[in-house]
Amino acid sequence: MAAQLQRKNFTITWRILNYNFFLQDCSYWIHSPWFLVDTLDSNKWGLRLSPAEGLQNEFICLAISNEKVSMLTDDINFDYCFSISSDHSSLPPFVASSSHVFLDDLSRPCIYVPKDKVFEQKAGRFIPPDIMTIKSQIWKREGSLSEDGECTMITKAQVERVSFVGVVENFSDLTSFRKKALRIRSASVECPLFSMNINQTNGGVIFVEIIPWVFEKIEYCKCLLSFLDNSGNETECGYDEFLFLNTKQQSAWKIPLQFSKKNLMELRRKYLLNDCLSLQCEIAFSTGKYKGKILKTKYAVHLTKSIERPISGMQKNTEVFKEDNRLSLTMQNDLMSWLSKGMFCDTKLQTATETFFAHKLILSVRSPVFSDLFNNRMKEKVIDCVQIEDLDAETVRRFLLFMYSDCLKDLDLENAKKLYFAGEKYEVFPLKCKCSHFLEKNLCPSNCCDVLILADKYSDSDLKKAAQEYIAQHDKEVLESDQWKSLEETNINLAFETFRIMYKRNRRNSWNGTAFPLF
Repeated sequence: MAAQLQRKNFTITWRILNYNFFLQDCSYWIHSPWFLVDTLDSNKWGLRLSPAEGLQNEFICLAISNEKVSMLTDDINFDYCFSISSDHSSLPPFVASSSHVFLDDLSRPCIYVPKDKVFEQKAGRFIPPDIMTIKSQIWKREGSLSEDGECTMITKAQVERVSFVGVVENFSDLTSFRKKALRIRSASVECPLFSMNINQTNGGVIFVEIIPWVFEKIEYCKCLLSFLDNSGNETECGYDEFLFLNTKQQSAWKIPLQFSKKNLMELRRKYLLNDCLSLQCEIAFSTGKYKGKILKTKYAVHLTKSIERPISGMQKNTEVFKEDNRLSLTMQNDLMSWLSKGMFCDTKLQTATETFFAHKLILSVRSPVFSDLFNNRMKEKVIDCVQIEDLDAETVRRFLLFMYSDCLKDLDLENAKKLYFAGEKYEVFPLKCKCSHFLEKNLCPSNCCDVLILADKYSDSDLKKAAQEYIAQHDKEVLESDQWKSLEETNINLAFETFRIMYKRNRRNSWNGTAFPLF
């Protein structure tokens, strides 16, 4: 048992961004970047994921692959473990383990993951998440790696977005199966990628046809339609998703609208100014291409090494720092005044219950995610509103205050976890770091398991280590808690890894020869 606990491993964390834009098809594989395990021979390693396997596409398939640089490399016998989870899902990570011998034929071991263990469902349909996280640990079956290591990498589907307004003139003349072309209005200098028609069935159901002009470029597409009233306010009226399986031109996309002609005529004072109907069209599509990169690699010597910050230079420049702080506070006050008064705001953040005005410049400077959103060349120049469905209004309010002031006030465990997630989602790493520090400083027996799960999910090695050390120091209280029992049931590998930390710590402390209790 002791020998097994001490086996050194290599941990891979692979985050797939825009996962819901990858083809959910059994013939499709997503490949991670190749990586090297420095403690092994010079093999290149990678992870692969097939979004749909099984007779009804009810499984996800995970695999490890390798590419031997030299045929002189010996066969390698591995134990390995996979953990897969989708962001924003309430489901615990799915965990599975196995072993495999990598031979000259480059055989690839596969693990099949039921989708109902990972995806949320709506109306009996699996909903692919925006971000998927796969963690894999590998151990040598015979012998051991020379040291622990870890690698973090991402793969991101290339998604282009288009927004334009289609205008139906003389709407009242619309009759069954006599389509009308919509006049496209767009601020973009690019050539239009789509044309639109509107039509209605004998039953009075209105539907819109969208015809792509560059169908060879599109693999998977999502389209949202909204009516624009006379004041420019949007009312969602249609949504659909489309798949292109080949490069041959296909028929137009047909999206039924939630309003009939009769409904709209009754609301003509609101929607039919001068007998013209305006439709806002938001289209996002993947090109079938994706990019991957390795973000971070660490080995044991770096995993445990602390960083000491010299203070001599700070002491020499005390007066300069005081002046910088004074100017910084003045700027913060000015920015907060703009935010609180709604001055010069050019975008909105909308939650389920509340809308917040903000400035694209500030959000873009603070967050690369917002910067990409506002500066995407395929998007309209003006983005009126950003929908935020996975954060509540209070969290968005605190998030904005930090974006403008770099300050956090009145933190507690729950809002710290929510702000930590916001910092992760929008890549505001100073916010994530401050929340991580708060969670670390406020660890207690009742919350340490939650913090550990959070740190593990988002590959925060420092916070994870702190939570595991705390659990090791307070093992009697934690191991008897309901939170620990829940961790054992939902994430046995994380519990096992933490138990290993406890085992090693208590062995070092030599509890007078008393055996450490197994959970």
